[in-house]
Amino acid sequence: MPLFDSNYLTITYTPESQQLTGRWLRSVMPFELHRGYNTLLDSAVERNCRFWLIDIRRRSSVESRDVYWMLEEFYPQLFPRLGRTTYIAFLMAPNQLAGVLADSKMPVLETPEDGKPYIIQRFTEEKSAQDWLHHYQQHESVAR
Repeated sequence: MPLFDSNYLTITYTPESQQLTGRWLRSVMPFELHRGYNTLLDSAVERNCRFWLIDIRRRSSVESRDVYWMLEEFYPQLFPRLGRTTYIAFLMAPNQLAGVLADSKMPVLETPEDGKPYIIQRFTEEKSAQDWLHHYQQHESVAR
């Protein structure tokens, strides 16, 4: 049962894996992007979930202005609202990833050593993305 279901985004939570999944269903206007990510964060806070899979394969492209909104406006909300590092696996189509990597306006991903309260990785295969999230879940459970 989706937590949020619209014509542009579906959000689900899987208790067994403690993973929140947001699947963008089409390209979106900036107000939809903002509303969607804010709804995703609200859903994560309600479930105290810091492991996210974001599927953007159905969006036609990734715009640098949207990335900067996320960097400047959205990501800074994660730590104050969730209290610990948030792990975000972006699932992209191969052509999307190639476009992002070729766009000099796109920021380079942070590494865990950079000390950001979020860690992001990009994937073109869902299993790889889920394995990456599971790795960090296991790492955190051992560290406790």
